[in-house]
Amino acid sequence: MTDYPGRRSAIAEPLRFSVLVVDDEEGMREGIRRVLERHEYTVRTAGDGEQAIALLESCRFDIALVDLKMPGVSGFELTRHVCSSCDGRTIVVIVSAFASVEAAVEAMRQGAFDFLVKPFTPDDLLRVVERASDQRKLVLERDAYLLELTSEQTLSRQLINSMWEGLVVLNDERRPVLMNTRAEYLLEVRERDDMTLESLELSDGVRAAVDRVYTATNPDDAVESVKLERAGRELVVHLAPYVRDRKLAGLMLFVRPREGASAEPVDRDGVSV
Repeated sequence: MTDYPGRRSAIAEPLRFSVLVVDDEEGMREGIRRVLERHEYTVRTAGDGEQAIALLESCRFDIALVDLKMPGVSGFELTRHVCSSCDGRTIVVIVSAFASVEAAVEAMRQGAFDFLVKPFTPDDLLRVVERASDQRKLVLERDAYLLELTSEQTLSRQLINSMWEGLVVLNDERRPVLMNTRAEYLLEVRERDDMTLESLELSDGVRAAVDRVYTATNPDDAVESVKLERAGRELVVHLAPYVRDRKLAGLMLFVRPREGASAEPVDRDGVSV
């Protein structure tokens, strides 16, 4: 079956899509198979829903053509199974002689992409399968993009966590959206999704400096370093705004021990702990 590419560059190559044809009429199954194989599709067939489910457990298919009326597992039930077990990566087309608005709506509700009405010509079949192929390409592009983005974010996170100084990134609404492990250690604050500026428990001096950056006409003019004491540590917070399209997009807070001071917290007797 189709070897799913892991990167965007891989999907630039021509793809040979795999199709599962599920129909209890042998003549219909074989007719569809011959037409599609003549047009470079890889085709497997199943005579009922149970056979189709067994094939889906061992193979991955790009497209599934599913007959609506079958003994045992119905076309709707099989469509629901395909869409849930394949996470929407197998494009389902319902094939049926019972054409009605209600049937089409129900097919879409169960997760089908399209509806092909029997009897149909080879051209009708190819048009529907080509549309399903285009949809499959979009899914592949989305998956490749998300994988690439995740890889980039993972690398960025690794690089940020390797920094010797703490980093906290605020968005344009002054909410922390990123915090490396060094900042967590120095500020003694654990990163979480619902963080606010107040969650960082910064001093009045640091919060005032943040306010000056966000309200400045030219944020670069408000850059400064502010002292901060946290749990016995003497720290320095350097504010570095980042601008996009000449507008303030956010603020980076670089946190480091004051020069000459220990990064370790100290007790009341001045002893590092």
